[in-house]
Amino acid sequence: MVPPPPLIIDEPAAIINTVAVQGSPNRLVLNTDGTRLYVASATLPQGITVIDTASFSVLTTIIDVGSPIWLAMHPAEQRLYVSDNSQAGDTPIRVIDTSTDTVIDHIKGFTTVNGMALNSTGVRLYVADHGASEVVVINTSNHQRIAATAVGLPREIAIAPGNARSHVASDFDGWTSINLGTNRIVTQTPTVAGEPTTIAHARFNARVYITYRDRGELYIGDTSTTQASTVLGGLLSPYQVAFHTMLEFAYVTETDGDRVSVLNTRTQAITGSIQGFNKPRGIVVAPNGRTAYVANIGNATVSQVRL
Repeated sequence: MVPPPPLIIDEPAAIINTVAVQGSPNRLVLNTDGTRLYVASATLPQGITVIDTASFSVLTTIIDVGSPIWLAMHPAEQRLYVSDNSQAGDTPIRVIDTSTDTVIDHIKGFTTVNGMALNSTGVRLYVADHGASEVVVINTSNHQRIAATAVGLPREIAIAPGNARSHVASDFDGWTSINLGTNRIVTQTPTVAGEPTTIAHARFNARVYITYRDRGELYIGDTSTTQASTVLGGLLSPYQVAFHTMLEFAYVTETDGDRVSVLNTRTQAITGSIQGFNKPRGIVVAPNGRTAYVANIGNATVSQVRL
């Protein structure tokens, strides 16, 4: 994908607003048009906070969703998939109707669900069942299981542009690439010794980004060679990566650094940072590329960031 012409940016990136939410905000997701932000809090009081991005105010909190942490928003339907942070067996995925903010279904049959990802059309949901050491494929029209691929302790999943491959970060198998036409493993690449926090696929180049919070490292893999492109060290508990929608930048939350680092995805070098956060975890960039939202687990807030 060729990036669009660069935006003209008049002001430096900075926090411009903050709103309080309940519990321990961790991961977050926007709806397709960027008008609603959903924030998962896995510890008491548990729930999913819904924020109106126009007024940057809390609209409601969705409860009875277990200990929510991983979120996947359907690209075409008013539907949000939520996985439970509980380590208990048989934890379901809850399905939320975002037009009413109510739970409408439970997808069962897993051991311990971690990350999830939808393909670009939303017809398939890919689930990292950490406890069962497999990646499960769900048909979103009826929420039935249609396939599973063995991967050792998978944590997170990213879908490549074009829906040809999924990329999985796992405890045992490092970085696994799966052919989504056959649901068979294409490659398994060793990364670094540690527990991955998240995996994300770049928007404008063939690379995946895997954070290792315990090691303070960001592993960048070249998907064309399935080898390491580079490994950035010295980060302070890197947690999640989000990409600018129009520029070749990535944003990495550093939980113990109270900052978001700005990474040039072409040169693979950190070019600056945004300060003022409180133990930042999840991050998402709005569709227009002008704004990002960051979950601060340290003081139970969400920051609105000008990019």
